[in-house]
Amino acid sequence: MRVETICLGELATNCYLVDVGGTNVLIDPAQSCDALTSFLSDRKIDLVVNTHGHFDHIGGNWELKESGAKLLIHSADLPLVDRFYPDHPPFDRYLNDGDILPGNLRVMHTPGHSPGSIVLIGEGILFVGDLLFAGSIGRTDFPGGSMSEMNASLRRLLALPGEYRVYPGHGPSTTLRREKMANPYLTRLGVNRG
Repeated sequence: MRVETICLGELATNCYLVDVGGTNVLIDPAQSCDALTSFLSDRKIDLVVNTHGHFDHIGGNWELKESGAKLLIHSADLPLVDRFYPDHPPFDRYLNDGDILPGNLRVMHTPGHSPGSIVLIGEGILFVGDLLFAGSIGRTDFPGGSMSEMNASLRRLLALPGEYRVYPGHGPSTTLRREKMANPYLTRLGVNRG
């Protein structure tokens, strides 16, 4: 599995292109723009996975849908998308906790930042959207956000066994181990630092 990153938009959203052996999965296309077009080059995008329905993670969906890509999101964020982006193209599939996508990417439903936030779990990698950042966590003060759900989702994520490289929605990548050891927002959850 090969992961390429491009940072897009006014909120510097990380958009990830994951090549899973013939299937190109694009995670969180922040916007349609020349930079994204250039980044994708001639590669056909098969699936677009939105980790949640905020504008800075779905902005490129319109153009990608027109190119034939299938749009995927957790159904709990559909009311959010419908409310704020009524002209959004229809999604092709609604994701559920435990779903398996190409490349053995497993969906984990992680509400808190939004009702339908998800994490994609691959072999040694996590695409966490706006759940966790290097040294921080996602906001919960947007419509549908919940600090109690965020805390439960973080505990669930941090309970994953093994080593993981973490690819967040914003900022640099990190590791789950590093965040367990040094992230001040996780300390209050009583995370095992060992």
